[in-house]
Amino acid sequence: MTAATDLRSLSVQDYHRMVEAGILAADERVELIEGQLYTMAAKGTAHSAAVTRIDRVLSRLLAGRALLRFQDPVQLSDLSEPEPNVAIGNGTADDYNS
Repeated sequence: MTAATDLRSLSVQDYHRMVEAGILAADERVELIEGQLYTMAAKGTAHSAAVTRIDRVLSRLLAGRALLRFQDPVQLSDLSEPEPNVAIGNGTADDYNS
């Protein structure tokens, strides 16, 4: 028998299978960080307004030089797929299909 504190790390593949199987809803507010699922805070009015302001500023400053993603999943490793408020990437959106 294992202790209650023993944890099993989930991979990004496990996480996606949980969504496909209906264990997690596709729109459920969780993110996978270092193999652990974390509940994300609700997006309130102040949060949404701040993200909108950041979008405007960065879009103007980085137009045509970087890919901006807002509140989208970003796979960082086999164990992490957080959904940061803002991510600045290289290339085009097509580069991130897989």
